[in-house]
Amino acid sequence: MKNSKTLNLREIVVMASIAIVFGVLYLGWIFFGQVVRGVLGPVGWGLITGVWIMAPTMCAYIIQKPGVALAAELIAAVTEILVGSVNAGTVLLLGFTQGLGAEIGLALFLYRNYKLPGLMLAGVLGTFANFMTTYVLYGYSQYSPLVTWLMLGAMMISGAIFAGLGSKKISDALSCTGVLDNFALGKLRRQNQELNKGV
Repeated sequence: MKNSKTLNLREIVVMASIAIVFGVLYLGWIFFGQVVRGVLGPVGWGLITGVWIMAPTMCAYIIQKPGVALAAELIAAVTEILVGSVNAGTVLLLGFTQGLGAEIGLALFLYRNYKLPGLMLAGVLGTFANFMTTYVLYGYSQYSPLVTWLMLGAMMISGAIFAGLGSKKISDALSCTGVLDNFALGKLRRQNQELNKGV
């Protein structure tokens, strides 16, 4: 019998397509982030970091299978490199740690809870992983403890809002159009509609 946890070709194609789109956006977001950091400092920069965790949470929410979050973020990272990022090693490392953080957030619910709290936790842990990685790579110890903690708090809030709530809102809107009917999210939406109709 086919393992329901195994990705089929349709799911792989959609996951890769979404991740590639985000990979292109991520590269542009780096430049935007540099402007934000220059104007608002590291704490202000922290408030936009959740966008870098949207690919894994969105793909995981749509497909709802183990490993999707990590795979999606790695694909996004590779795409970011291919379209012009000059820091290939750093981007791949961040892609792995951010994807792993989001994956752990979903694994804590045993991949059974893809509701908003679970997605927000995935976003929070993804940005926490971003913080820990960049803390080591870029020497955030140069900042005062207050700035460091405020930046971490801002990043985790951003992860919850952008990666958690934002990814859910976008995916739900796509699901309402019917384009996701063959995926876990679309099937769940149809089941809920049938229950509401008393079928």
